[in-house]
Amino acid sequence: MTHVQNLTVEASIASIPRRRPRRWCQDTAWLLSLTLIATPSGFLLAQTSDDEEFLDRLEYEVWVDASFERLGNMDLDSRRSDGLSAVVPELGLGIDFEVSDTIDAYLSLLAEGWWAVDRGRERGLEESESSLNVSELYFDFYDITDELSFRVGRQTFADPREWLYVEELDGIRAFYDYDDLSLELSASREREFTRDIFENDASEERVNNYIVSGSYQLTDDHQAGAYALVRDDQLGSVNPIFYGLRAGGAVTDSLDYWLELGHVRGRDGSDRLRGYGVDLGGTYQFSAPLEPSLTLAYAYGSGDSNPDSDVDRQFRQTGLHDNHGSFNGIQGFSYYGETLDPDLSNIEIVTAGIGVRPSELSSVDLIYHHYQQDVATDDFIEGSLLLVPTNGESRDVGQAVDLVLGYHAFEDLRLRSRLGYFMPGGAFGNSASDAYSLVVGFEYTF
Repeated sequence: MTHVQNLTVEASIASIPRRRPRRWCQDTAWLLSLTLIATPSGFLLAQTSDDEEFLDRLEYEVWVDASFERLGNMDLDSRRSDGLSAVVPELGLGIDFEVSDTIDAYLSLLAEGWWAVDRGRERGLEESESSLNVSELYFDFYDITDELSFRVGRQTFADPREWLYVEELDGIRAFYDYDDLSLELSASREREFTRDIFENDASEERVNNYIVSGSYQLTDDHQAGAYALVRDDQLGSVNPIFYGLRAGGAVTDSLDYWLELGHVRGRDGSDRLRGYGVDLGGTYQFSAPLEPSLTLAYAYGSGDSNPDSDVDRQFRQTGLHDNHGSFNGIQGFSYYGETLDPDLSNIEIVTAGIGVRPSELSSVDLIYHHYQQDVATDDFIEGSLLLVPTNGESRDVGQAVDLVLGYHAFEDLRLRSRLGYFMPGGAFGNSASDAYSLVVGFEYTF
């Protein structure tokens, strides 16, 4: 995971963002056709140039990623055996080809799996999965004008904190960059074409995404931005529109901050959507051995106190998000909690974290979270993997502690470990017992 130093907001960089190599069957034709149509110049170049010139235009990267993941007591009942352990391997190949001075092409293939290795007696049967995916396939067109460029194809949409989106979408983006102003405009759809080479897994959903965003570099240390995201469901009745303001930067050399203000409108069936959310915080790094740091953060997503009305005031995130980032360390994690890992919806989260950097390429973070519902409801926590709903009698969801370790000191090898422990509150009743999660893994790049 790329380290997001300073926790700045999404830049919406209008110059085309650098590719992120991470993340055929009956629909393979679209891939082959797109490649053959869009790269004739690359083909001719390969035929008419010597091998050295061709290789100068070609870059590739191979990586292996593997994790052991464990969930324990997600039904909050210690009398039942519902644990689940799985191995998650990944093998990826990224190929970057300079078609011409103004066109680049990128292809990312990803073989990945999810294999259950242990499950509790009460745990339902989750089938092991494996796939070979076309993760990304797109073309960059530069210098349309001095300020304008385009990206067309399957591509990763991501903001640094993954609060708005981190998803591979099929679509087109335009980037405009002029002095300190950056603008981005896009139209896309999730899995419009098949992703798995050996299985037709094209989505049956028809949700179009339209995004316009912009950012302005106020000073060298401060940036502000705004966005609008429309999710237009062609087959369903849920059509939210997300508006937001964001800011971030460095108050001093030691203090970084971020701010997200979000508002959702639109419709869910006959109900009008009118929710709002806030996420703000800062990290202070002390001038001392081990570079200790302190992070304080507050996040709030509104609930709906009157569910019988035709206005739904519960905030919801986009569905393209992941809420994954870092503070002052090198290892990313779920910053709303590793075990509960909720969406920012009908919830209030207070976070405090301390971290140290034993070396430039290693970090340790200890994070505390306190959760409370905005409106007490008898429903499942939005986005969480918990198997039980809240009782609607108490707003106290509980507390959590996470321990995050990252070690990147080996050449081309990254080690990671994330342990989360959730202690339920009154919203789950007096008999609820603690839950935990564990992720241990590595990434090696060739």
